[in-house]
Amino acid sequence: MKAALVVLVVVFVALALLYNSLVAKRIKVRRSFAGVDVQLAKRYALIPNLVEVVKGYASHERELLTAVTEARNRALRVTGDTAEQRLAAAEVVNTVNRLIALAESYPDLKADAQFRLLMRSLNETEAQIAAARRTFNMAVQSYNTAIETLPGALVASRLGFGPETYFEASPEERLAVSVDLTG
Repeated sequence: MKAALVVLVVVFVALALLYNSLVAKRIKVRRSFAGVDVQLAKRYALIPNLVEVVKGYASHERELLTAVTEARNRALRVTGDTAEQRLAAAEVVNTVNRLIALAESYPDLKADAQFRLLMRSLNETEAQIAAARRTFNMAVQSYNTAIETLPGALVASRLGFGPETYFEASPEERLAVSVDLTG
């Protein structure tokens, strides 16, 4: 009887430790996703300034300027769901890349100090977004591994832990846009 009680206590403690470990990993995934959100918000904050600068040089490109603004506004409304956020972010990247490509047609715009500063800020933000996504994906990998391997696999689904989705680049984000702003 005493041995059975000891075994029961050991099993309970092991389950509690496993549960706490899975909760900590899930929290890290959520915190990492919040880091991606912060970086995307920085990107979205730069876009209105970029649109205004381009508007001064290419006001007749209203359709593209409107598309960039609308994509940004849609992306700002997305919360929480990574799949929906990926689609919104991809749309923003696609329209901003078209806007940057447009700069090639306007030498005065490429030479504008404010435009160059905004482009530098956008490039830095894109690097920070990439780093935040890597951090998120590492957290997802750790969490998914914990729930899919022993002993987590035995209890994770029963305790409400399901797999998380990696933050993957969209086809639009995989296309590199090369813009020479040197002259």
